[in-house]
Amino acid sequence: MKNREGFSVIGCMKCRRRIVADLSYATKTCICGNKIDLTQTKLLAVCESADEAGELLRRMQTAKNSGFTSANKIGGSLEKKS
Repeated sequence: MKNREGFSVIGCMKCRRRIVADLSYATKTCICGNKIDLTQTKLLAVCESADEAGELLRRMQTAKNSGFTSANKIGGSLEKKS
């Protein structure tokens, strides 16, 4: 096995959540309980520091969730017209 350094953003195959993993370990356990083998999974992004990886993860999640449209915008105004 290659000795890898740094931190990576990975995706859990069970719950589809993105998480930051330390590449010096062989596995990462997601909060859903799924064990992810870091030698077999796709690394979405690799960074040198945990802070940098966390910031990148936040930007990725913001981009993923930016398509949300408020119910107020869909249904128009909820005020009664008299």
